Amino acid sequence: MAARHAPEGDLVEVGVYRGGSAWHLGRVAEEQSRRLYLFDTFAGMPFQQPSLDTHPVGAFSDTSVENVRKLVPHAIIVKGVFPETMLDEIKTIALAHVDVDQYESTKSCCTVLAPRMAAGGLMIFDDYEFHEGCRQAVTEVFGQKVEFSPRRKARVRF
Repeated sequence: MAARHAPEGDLVEVGVYRGGSAWHLGRVAEEQSRRLYLFDTFAGMPFQQPSLDTHPVGAFSDTSVENVRKLVPHAIIVKGVFPETMLDEIKTIALAHVDVDQYESTKSCCTVLAPRMAAGGLMIFDDYEFHEGCRQAVTEVFGQKVEFSPRRKARVRF
């Protein structure tokens, strides 16, 4: 897992849903004494651009802060629509896992998180291959900097 080899800094996930990826990030955060921030609406998709996004507003609302907290009790869980919920205390991000499925949310993650990324840090995009909105947003912000992991996850190295 890329998080194990990330430079100094915090771990961030935007788009937590039920906490599957967060659980894995949480294990690394605990082992390495890192802070893990988890951002999600916990109310489903906040936006939809019909020409780009396949999931309607409200999709993936079958989750809760409480259930994610049970999986990752030491994480800092932030409920609400990103980037309005971004915390000033997050200064250096070693790894950001972006799993938001939509154009507007992905673009916000790219522009808000990028200035806080550590040298050598990674921003990983879970939905790049599957959702046109995600692919378009990442390409607009990062262009040719996009590379692919051995597991075919799109990522940008800082």
